[in-house]
Amino acid sequence: MGVVTFDIADGTFEFYTDKMWEVQLQEWRDELEADGCEDVADMDAEELIECFYGEEVFSHYNSRLG
Repeated sequence: MGVVTFDIADGTFEFYTDKMWEVQLQEWRDELEADGCEDVADMDAEELIECFYGEEVFSHYNSRLG
């Protein structure tokens, strides 16, 4: 399994294996914590994406990746 993100602003896709996705999520959490945000450990992927990209990026879990 894996994840693909789509940026509607520029039409780009990014593909992640499960391991790569977990690393990316942790990097976003670390960045938010460094900026003083609280409770980031409880944020799911959609909440993290929204913090960084608003409504311009969305993700989809894909069983063909991974």
